[in-house]
Amino acid sequence: MIIRKIRENELKRSAQLSALAFEYPMEGAEQSPEDFIREVRERPRSLEDLRWDSRWAAFEDDDRTMMATFCVLPWRANFDGHEVGMGGIGGVATLPQYRRGGAIRRCFEAALPDMYARGMTLSYLYPFSNAFYRRFGYELACDEARWRVKLSLLPAMDAPGRWAMQEKGADLTADIRAIDAARNRRYNCAVLAGDTEYGWTGEDPFVTRNYTFVYYEGGAPLSYVTIQARPHEDLRCLRLGFHDRRGLMGVLALLKRYAADHEHALLPMPADIDLQGILPEYSLGGVERTIVQRGMVRAVNVERTLALARMRGEGTLVIRVSDGQIPENDGTFEIAFAPGTENGIRRTDAAADVALTIQDFSRLIVGCCDLDPEWLPGVKVHCDLEKARKVFHRKPNYIAQRF
Repeated sequence: MIIRKIRENELKRSAQLSALAFEYPMEGAEQSPEDFIREVRERPRSLEDLRWDSRWAAFEDDDRTMMATFCVLPWRANFDGHEVGMGGIGGVATLPQYRRGGAIRRCFEAALPDMYARGMTLSYLYPFSNAFYRRFGYELACDEARWRVKLSLLPAMDAPGRWAMQEKGADLTADIRAIDAARNRRYNCAVLAGDTEYGWTGEDPFVTRNYTFVYYEGGAPLSYVTIQARPHEDLRCLRLGFHDRRGLMGVLALLKRYAADHEHALLPMPADIDLQGILPEYSLGGVERTIVQRGMVRAVNVERTLALARMRGEGTLVIRVSDGQIPENDGTFEIAFAPGTENGIRRTDAAADVALTIQDFSRLIVGCCDLDPEWLPGVKVHCDLEKARKVFHRKPNYIAQRF
């Protein structure tokens, strides 16, 4: 088996494997490999098109027969107030006759050290199986709260601003991006998307039937929502962006105006936001809240995450991390920290205060859960628990970008 990144004339084949694995109709299926790559180069519609060369593949020993493939998209993401590189794993696909043969495992064995060498700090993916990706150091990460709200029970909202609709001749893309940027500074793993990821704002809403409204107060954009309205169905908020309570109130006030035609609205949002304080009526089936798991995270560079991580107070901690895929992460690190100073990191042979797998380290350093050894069997704490919780503590995290 040969593992390497794909070449230009192999992009179409890689796309064919993804179409087969995810069972969707393939665009450009009738094109030659040369025309396929030419169109991707000339009219890129996503980061995946722009960085088509980020795809890894496994080949039979003839170096021609592609068995499996996936891409490592070079996203920029937020981590504790810092912009870092995050390898987004997407398009994981294996031809049926090669499945369970170790092709994807071999690709990860090559891709993970490569991500480290290229300066990435984190990696993220949306799994078909949590157990499968734990083999490569990934662990459960961001959650999303999906609210189903009965529109007739929404109270009258205090929303003194105005709304504008994104459509041809009224380009609000810059304001939408500003709203996302303000929100993303709050959440770990939030993707800092580029120009191609906002191509949807150029679509004609009267063709797609998806309508985006931006809410303003005093001329400042505070929130936006993309609404999909279909007769006799719940009102779906396909995209929802806001960075404070006023922005959310503006969205809810707009949704309230649909109450004559729709009974409920579906809203996706970060799990740390609780609507109970502004939705007083929970009886009569007024509100339902479902928590949905939104992917898995991996620390690609342990030393860098520790250097950038936001700590509580001041102190030192010795941490032993076990990582079987990236040798530079496998070791013991001493971290010293204090308010207003950069974290000091050094390797040490000292006894560990906390010993943990790369999976648990990844989840804890991003802040996806509290440090509780009783419920984290891969974590061994050999010091006062509150000392360790200065480094490992819950933080806001959320990811909206799919890949």
